[in-house]
Amino acid sequence: MVNRRFLRGAMALVLFSMVMVPAPVRAQSSGTNLFVSVNPTTVSAGEWAGVSGVVINDSTVKVRITVTFTAYDPCGTKTDLGYNRLALGPGQSVLVTTAYPTKASSCRGTHSVTMSTGGRKGSPGASATAYLEVE
Repeated sequence: MVNRRFLRGAMALVLFSMVMVPAPVRAQSSGTNLFVSVNPTTVSAGEWAGVSGVVINDSTVKVRITVTFTAYDPCGTKTDLGYNRLALGPGQSVLVTTAYPTKASSCRGTHSVTMSTGGRKGSPGASATAYLEVE
């Protein structure tokens, strides 16, 4: 009986932890894939959240791109979180990180954090968005 209770508790813990891990959001455009996530996914106003993004060059040629991080709060306020200029060889990937410092006066609710690349020579850029809950 003890083993069965332990097993149920362990399974519930595993399932709960799988739900709590933020899933990265993916975007793809002309040979470039983006994945972005925010951690933690919930903060109090005035706290910081980490933003992680992965850029993958799926093309067969070297690409030079600029990756930009931008956040919007529910009130429509835009916050520029920074940018990185990258040169990626064929099949190469890179992890890019930044931080989102929310203000104590930030609007409460769901903030969107977007990682985007500019388009080149008539091709659209790619973007991926993750969400941060500010309490």
